[in-house]
Amino acid sequence: MKIHPSAIVSPQAELGIDVEIGPYCTIESGVQIADRCRLVAHATIRSGTTLGCDSMVCEGAVLGGMPQHANLKAEPGRVIIGERNIFREHSTVHRSMHCDKVTRIGDDCFFMVGAHVAHDCQVDNRVILTNGTMLGGHVEVGERACLGGNVAVHQFCRIGRLAMVGGCTKVVQDVPPFVLTDGATALVVGLNSVGLRRAGLDRQQILNLKAAYRLIYRKGLNFRDTIAALEEQFPQGFASEFAEFFQGGQRGFVQERRRPPRVALRVHPSIDEIDDLDEASEAPTPRRLAG
Repeated sequence: MKIHPSAIVSPQAELGIDVEIGPYCTIESGVQIADRCRLVAHATIRSGTTLGCDSMVCEGAVLGGMPQHANLKAEPGRVIIGERNIFREHSTVHRSMHCDKVTRIGDDCFFMVGAHVAHDCQVDNRVILTNGTMLGGHVEVGERACLGGNVAVHQFCRIGRLAMVGGCTKVVQDVPPFVLTDGATALVVGLNSVGLRRAGLDRQQILNLKAAYRLIYRKGLNFRDTIAALEEQFPQGFASEFAEFFQGGQRGFVQERRRPPRVALRVHPSIDEIDDLDEASEAPTPRRLAG
């Protein structure tokens, strides 16, 4: 264990083996830091925080800060952070509002400079929050989702897994899994094909997702019929997650960016190349999925 002489570490903090605490770091009482974690400099880990092994906390980051809320409880909840996470400069994570609840972050996440996770958020594994991304309270972010720079997510919204949210997007409704949103319009513009490919989805899985996307945004079905059709046509696999996602949430769903009539669905060329369907013969009319 290496602790710089200028660091302030409470005797009531629990530190694992091979932990490194850099200059001017502050570790409060009740903190639990697992093995091989590294705090670079001027990092603060506040009471009620558990940090998983092999994580790195960079300059000015604050983990376990008090919730930013006008009606702050006398005894807030905890922050539980998984393994192998990286918190770059000045990123922040706040404790839950309630003593019996938790702000939770999974494993292998990357929080870039100035990223903020508010109270009661639930962030799954391998999530990336790019510089300046802000999650409001009670936000849920699915596995391997990626949020671009300066994205702002309204409280109680959900970001589906493997979704890509374009930079500067203002998210005020749920973003379905597997899709890509445009930062300029904050609307869905297709599948997150790069993310799907990197996640190892095979040809048939991607084609199923593409068919489900067409059903959701191009068939003109009402919300209830859309759910029923998804459950019937995609009872299992990745595409089956759309129906489950749409049956949850409190704020409705981000819509597709409107396209002129007779424009076929376009996704990344790497996906189009493996799709032997002749989209040119289609004549879909853009529709909205009722939220």
